Amino acid sequence: MLTDLIIYIDNSVIVINKPSGLRTISDGYDKTIENLQSLLKMEFPELMTVHRLDKETSGVVIFARNKESHRNLNLQFERRLIQKKYWAITHNIPEWDHYTARFPLLVNGDRQHRTIINQSGKFAETHFIRHKFDREKFFSFLKVIPHTGYTHQIRSHLSFLGFSILGDQLYTKDLSKAQQELNFSVGRMMLHAASIEFLHPETNQKILINTDTPFSINNI
Repeated sequence: MLTDLIIYIDNSVIVINKPSGLRTISDGYDKTIENLQSLLKMEFPELMTVHRLDKETSGVVIFARNKESHRNLNLQFERRLIQKKYWAITHNIPEWDHYTARFPLLVNGDRQHRTIINQSGKFAETHFIRHKFDREKFFSFLKVIPHTGYTHQIRSHLSFLGFSILGDQLYTKDLSKAQQELNFSVGRMMLHAASIEFLHPETNQKILINTDTPFSINNI
């Protein structure tokens, strides 16, 4: 049920734990495809979209319930006042414990509509922390903290570094045939927006929302 996805709700905002496989907003070509925004508007017609997650990514999404909250939250995103943290399972194991990727990104930069590393793109920064790894399976469990928020930013940065996200069928740079086959078998992309921290648009109090991660490196 849709109500099961609601983590937090008040007169200003609704926070949802979006499942993988569901679009945040309507498809640009086929408006009939089911999406989170349309489903929520059946019960909350005043709802306004603030940001989005990729269809394949699960986790925390904020919606505004009035124009004032929408304006306030958009401004917080523009000023990079909102902090988001993700968990990801990736192919391969980095040698570093911490790493900050600072590579310019060009959205929709190739024929496959991928976000690519390009000097003519916009500055993008993502911080990675190696949390766990499995040498036998050759997987890593990473905490991801994006400091900018471009389409496919995390996926593009990780792929460029040689640590494509498990289950990501679009960013498959330098993956072996076996790794690519595994991507099709796991059933989803292993990227989850685990938490978000923002200032409440009405009270200005700091709000921190956490969710459980729906996958584990031990279960792959």
